[in-house]
Amino acid sequence: MANSFEVIKPFAEALEKGSNFRQNFQPTVQIIGGVNSAALTHSDTVIDFENKEVIAPDSLDLPTLRPNGSLRDLDVLVLSSSLDDIQSVENLIRETVRGELDPSVFSLKNEESLKKQILKPLFGFAAIRTCLSDRYVVSENTERSLLPYTSPIHSLRTGRGYGMVKSLFPLATPIEQESLETWTLSVGDAHIPVPNPAMTIINYTNRSISGIRLKDKAKVEKMASMVFSKAPKLREWAIYGPGSDQVYLGELLKSLTPNKDHGDIFGVGNMGSRMSRSNLAEHESFMAKDLSHEEKCQILAVAAIKASLLSFAESNKFISTFFQRFVERRIDSIVKNS
Repeated sequence: MANSFEVIKPFAEALEKGSNFRQNFQPTVQIIGGVNSAALTHSDTVIDFENKEVIAPDSLDLPTLRPNGSLRDLDVLVLSSSLDDIQSVENLIRETVRGELDPSVFSLKNEESLKKQILKPLFGFAAIRTCLSDRYVVSENTERSLLPYTSPIHSLRTGRGYGMVKSLFPLATPIEQESLETWTLSVGDAHIPVPNPAMTIINYTNRSISGIRLKDKAKVEKMASMVFSKAPKLREWAIYGPGSDQVYLGELLKSLTPNKDHGDIFGVGNMGSRMSRSNLAEHESFMAKDLSHEEKCQILAVAAIKASLLSFAESNKFISTFFQRFVERRIDSIVKNS
């Protein structure tokens, strides 16, 4: 059985020579998800904060097949909204990975997707089907209408424009550019572009409307323990620095499934979490601000139902395995909010 890191190596090498597969190719590309977390949960992995490098043992082996027999994912984030850039990366994956991993390419979304959600926030298809978060490029006016606030985790946000938001309808928070910085994961002679390790942890907390998936909970807790003990500055980076607003989104999502044991991954207590539906409806992060209080509460009721149903499905081993093997790729547009 092939090692995922060896399979990814030709792709990572080709990315370094980006101009060879498409002229004027500029955007940053990062490997996200399980491939990255496998290195961060290994006890012998070294985190070099100053040089932005994660150095995993040369012997690290992540089989391309999961224990349930399904092909392991290769999740790739393209920090661009250009269809040409996205297509170039997809083509490069096909040429280098050659079907040995199951690729999903995520990108920055344009604000039209958000506007569709807000236009019909209660029973509109764009809003109803949104169960996963995404990163959106927004204009200054849109950002001001969505996010007229300063995160209580980080008091230094006032007056700063970001141009991007992370949203999981009906909640949204700003994205600071520095939170998208690229690190290098080194495994032997493979050098793979990845997010900041703290950002990898953050992404697990706000990816799904149900919060951290049950199957990921132990992994995320172990990853946080490993990363923050080896590099304490990364915890500060997450809760007081560039990652703080996105940490806050994960905390707010806990209110949708208040009886679930989400855990306190960052050690921030109950700040922002387990808020009543009435209070969350009037929170600055709530997107559809022009609606009545009753309508906002109705939207949150629908979101809570989605969160509960998704949490049940993710917690059922049979459903989860069936979804991974036979359903996920058939609803790719929903998974990618496209």
